[in-house]
Amino acid sequence: MKKLILAGLLATMMSSAPVLAAATATPAQTAAATAQIQKEAADVMQVAVQGANAMRDIQFARLALFHGEPASAKKLTDDAATLLKDDSADWKKFVKTDAKAKMIDDQYVIINATVALSEDYIATPAKETAIKSANEKLAKGDQKGAMDTLRLAGIGVMENQYLMPLNQTRKAVAQAKKLLADGKYYEANLVLKGAEDGIVVDSEMFAASN
Repeated sequence: MKKLILAGLLATMMSSAPVLAAATATPAQTAAATAQIQKEAADVMQVAVQGANAMRDIQFARLALFHGEPASAKKLTDDAATLLKDDSADWKKFVKTDAKAKMIDDQYVIINATVALSEDYIATPAKETAIKSANEKLAKGDQKGAMDTLRLAGIGVMENQYLMPLNQTRKAVAQAKKLLADGKYYEANLVLKGAEDGIVVDSEMFAASN
């Protein structure tokens, strides 16, 4: 699939922020709405990056164990635990509650997202213009407007969001820390793998308008 947005726009794809003010709004109202959306997007980005970094540390800890470096694995696991228990991140505010993917009873935090054009996409000048317009809307936090622009231009879009079960991951990391401290490296690796495997991919297709 052809990528639609850069990773730097991750936050805008996960934000549930409202659409930008209508064309009848005053410049001051539009500026205020844009500033609020951008603040919410920045908050989401912080949570996503924190969760993504924790999962990265988990993966690197397993790699360190594979290469016989338990000291590095311990530090990476400690770092992951610190990121996951950091109360400065308002995890609950950005939990995905309407995912279509099968989930356990937990708080699922979005830690990554990708958006791509449908496999049958054929470039035309009109569609390329629509993609440019959609990217501009995404940069302002207007996800709905971007998707509507693409859909009305006859472009189907697939969005994948990667969801981390927060409580399950916290418990797994805490257990892995204890196992590593006890020198049970094989068991710790299995627990960390379980945390990694706990990531759920939630997909949604935005069909093109006929």
